[in-house]
Amino acid sequence: MIDEMRTSFGMSLRLAMHSDTGRVRTNNEDSHGHAWLPDGSLFVVVADGMGGHEAGEVASGLAVQVLEEVVSRDSVADPRERLYHGLLEANEAILQEGRASGTRGMGTTTVAAILRGPEVHIGLVGDSRLYHIRRGHLIWRTLDHTRVQMLVDHGEIPEDDARHHPDAGMLTRALGHSRMADGRPLVPDVLAEPLSIEVGDALVMCSDGLHDLLEDWEIGQVVAGREPLDAAQELVRLACERGGHDNVTVAVVVGGDRAGEYDADWSPPSWEPSEVQVEQTYDEIPLGEITAAAAEAPAAGNGRSKTPLMLGIAAMGGFAVVAVVLAAIALLVALGFLAWST
Repeated sequence: MIDEMRTSFGMSLRLAMHSDTGRVRTNNEDSHGHAWLPDGSLFVVVADGMGGHEAGEVASGLAVQVLEEVVSRDSVADPRERLYHGLLEANEAILQEGRASGTRGMGTTTVAAILRGPEVHIGLVGDSRLYHIRRGHLIWRTLDHTRVQMLVDHGEIPEDDARHHPDAGMLTRALGHSRMADGRPLVPDVLAEPLSIEVGDALVMCSDGLHDLLEDWEIGQVVAGREPLDAAQELVRLACERGGHDNVTVAVVVGGDRAGEYDADWSPPSWEPSEVQVEQTYDEIPLGEITAAAAEAPAAGNGRSKTPLMLGIAAMGGFAVVAVVLAAIALLVALGFLAWST
């Protein structure tokens, strides 16, 4: 458990982190970490590994280690660029470890943030989440990289059905996989513009062991009025009480000493439950071109037992990839036969 408080760019930030194996698993494949960077920024990361035979622990641990090294390397660089490069370098480190150890296929989801006082930069791969809570209400959260979230975004299923959908847990991106579900090379999501937090606001970063079992509004109300460590412990306790089917890891960062009290009469402007999902967009930041606009990445929703779809075979567009490969093989065979006949 971690409970620390420091001043960053004129704002007091208090951080707590708590993790539990849960009630079903025998080992904890989640990893988490933080660092107070030389420029006064706070770096926080939560990673949820997969792969079995301790490979998940290795993958999530590598993600945390490499990300911390990269974001600490040059605190003058744009935080978005550091998160982007950090996620890419973590991905490569996991791929290399998989080749060396013979545990190919291991991977991890990762959500990371750099806080410069009230300014919050966010990077994401997979379905670990970051929630922004104010007065006990959810005002923003990341979107998951899952098959289900794609269905929600395309209007094929309502948001209310996402949690219990048969494809819940099918990831479209994960560190440790060179390609996304649509066949493109892996691209991390980095928020184009930072969040802005106020004193009393809380950020909750977590693995899917939490958000599988607690509704978004519940997370906001649990955090309200609590000190970060108390909030993190209570969230983990509730997840375990409701079955604890997965490892549970929670990081809570508060502007000031504790989160603001729940205010039943207050709600964010234009608040609609679906708006947090639909209006969430990320920009893919090209290497070395932090200000350039890039192609929009497929968004994605929830997770249970995580199933990467990195080859795209079961994802939208995946059949086209397979068809192209088979056609190419058929052409090569035909040409070879023709040459042999001649």
